[in-house]
Amino acid sequence: MLFAAILGILVVGLFWKFGPRRGHGLGFKFVYVNQDGSVRELSPGEQAHLSEEFSGGDGGRPYIKSCYESSDGWGSKSGFIVRRRVPWWVAIKPVHPNYDTSVKEFGHDKVGIFRAAGDIIVAAEDGSITCTPNRNISRKERFEHSRAFQLEEQRRREALAKI
Repeated sequence: MLFAAILGILVVGLFWKFGPRRGHGLGFKFVYVNQDGSVRELSPGEQAHLSEEFSGGDGGRPYIKSCYESSDGWGSKSGFIVRRRVPWWVAIKPVHPNYDTSVKEFGHDKVGIFRAAGDIIVAAEDGSITCTPNRNISRKERFEHSRAFQLEEQRRREALAKI
């Protein structure tokens, strides 16, 4: 009897974590969860990106959350998720119509994360850049600096999507 109760709780828990949490809704299959837990629709550029085919080992493929509560390697709650896996009580807000343009203007600092980590950055005359880890900073401290930079950049991009 105890085994059946534990098994029942386990099945319900797994269904809750990985099963649908809302009915079939209109709109694109995926939505985006922000760091603060709010959810928004996707921009046309994001929809196009998620519609591309990616191989399993492609490091450029988008991060798709398995459940609403999951976090990525940086500890962020942000990420794309299947619309049906968003709890029914969480509103799905619209995305700013100029989001794709704003993100392009926002740009991407290719060495920003290395700079934030405290790495030694050397620019050569030919335009190449060399980043070397600073030996005066522990790996853990370096990761925390990188993590803080990554999460702040993510928050800034998420702010561009709000109406």
